[in-house]
Amino acid sequence: MRTTNLFIVRGHVGQTPKAFNKAAKINVATDRIWTDAKGERHEETDWVTVTILNERVAEWAIANVAKGDAVYAECRVADGSYKGKDGETVYTTDVIASAFHKLDLGARDDAAA
Repeated sequence: MRTTNLFIVRGHVGQTPKAFNKAAKINVATDRIWTDAKGERHEETDWVTVTILNERVAEWAIANVAKGDAVYAECRVADGSYKGKDGETVYTTDVIASAFHKLDLGARDDAAA
């Protein structure tokens, strides 16, 4: 059986994308809304840092994506590690975009129900 490492992120950009080493990092806010057993509505925002390694797409995102823009990314999750300054192993989990799109949904509206 084939397996798939696919992580889809759809949300709003939290700050201007940051360039690094011909790549880009973009913080995306995603919301979770649910109703508990008592019928009370809850909402939480999770932040996902999406890394774009494709140089052409990264340059486009840096030039065209701004805080509040709605975006969609198809990504893979990659685990890694490195030695910290103190010699301890630091473990990382990265969300690497294979496709990245700016959506035409308007800016985030926190007042909407």
